[in-house]
Amino acid sequence: MNLRLDKAVSDITGKTGTMIIERIIAGERDPMSLAELRDPRVRANKKEIAAALEGNYRNEHLFAL
Repeated sequence: MNLRLDKAVSDITGKTGTMIIERIIAGERDPMSLAELRDPRVRANKKEIAAALEGNYRNEHLFAL
């Protein structure tokens, strides 16, 4: 999907990563809305997280996710 969430969030299985992935599966695609889910303890700011979430949300990739 060309998403680089792992570059913005060190632990994608943590609180922030899990919430973002769950929202992507639920249908949310707007990077800024997804970046709003950022936990304050994450070092990357919302703009960096949103940039990492720019990508191609194709159905086959969403299915694999």
